[in-house]
Amino acid sequence: MVGTAWAGPETNSLTLGMVLEPPNLDPTGGAAAAIDEVVYANIFEGLTRFGPDGAVLPGLAERWEVSDDGRTYTFHLRQGVTFHDGTTMDADDVVFSLDRARAEDSTNAQKALFEGIESVTALDA
Repeated sequence: MVGTAWAGPETNSLTLGMVLEPPNLDPTGGAAAAIDEVVYANIFEGLTRFGPDGAVLPGLAERWEVSDDGRTYTFHLRQGVTFHDGTTMDADDVVFSLDRARAEDSTNAQKALFEGIESVTALDA
């Protein structure tokens, strides 16, 4: 039997059912990993992302360079990226986000992932 697909009304919203409600939408707030994977991955974007084959692909950074000694990464940010309120994202926002995620008093559940970062600097904002 062949089914028929009917077009529904166009919408610009998503309704997602979850067993648990996230305590907040702060990715450094220490929410459970399952909530992180379901909610945050659909709300936030990183400097890079993984492709289906595991390759590192551009995200908020359109390109990057790694120093010869492998200790310094320089990310070139995508232009025209805005936050939900319309303000433009710049290098200072990236510095703030990374510093907050790795701060000594951070409750970030993934804080250990940032331990290898010695410093974050905006070359230009």
